Amino acid sequence: MKKLITLVLALMMALSLVSAASAAPILSTYNLSDVNFIDAVGWYWTTDVSLVLRDDTNYELFYRVYTFGTTDPGLKANKVIVYSGTYSKAESADGEACHFDITLDTLDGIYFEQHGKGFGRNVLGYAMVLDTFAWTDEMTEIAFPDGSDDGAADFIANHNIAGTVITVEDLREDLDDVTLENKIVALPEGFNADITE
Repeated sequence: MKKLITLVLALMMALSLVSAASAAPILSTYNLSDVNFIDAVGWYWTTDVSLVLRDDTNYELFYRVYTFGTTDPGLKANKVIVYSGTYSKAESADGEACHFDITLDTLDGIYFEQHGKGFGRNVLGYAMVLDTFAWTDEMTEIAFPDGSDDGAADFIANHNIAGTVITVEDLREDLDDVTLENKIVALPEGFNADITE
């Protein structure tokens, strides 16, 4: 009987993993990267933005920062922020045939992880995880140290990117044109995905 129960549980777990994986396919991915060298302190600062369209309605916007020093390699930092919600797609306002405007219609969740002494010397300054899908009281204390707000809903409201329009280029629109890429062509002027700035 124990073997049967174990087998049934294993099958249920396998089926749930398969159904979860098939429920969130990747339809398209678009990327934008920037690398800077800060000469005054001898640091490299890299920023990557990736827009992942999971299907015809759901997106994830990844914002990543990696920084490290050449004179003090141990003083480095990593940050990733993942925004998720729903989107809509339209022909691009720039008129380019292979460009599309992706409007981030809603923001349903934010995952934020930061670590490394390059972002600060105290614990809360450089090591933290905030996840609006699994919010805790400890996260409230980190996100709102002055006590002015409370909880995941307030955190989303304070960092809402809904309404943002991101222009992308899709190489699948013309496979004969080898100059095309799946890339983010333009972010809105003044747009900053970093919740810590």
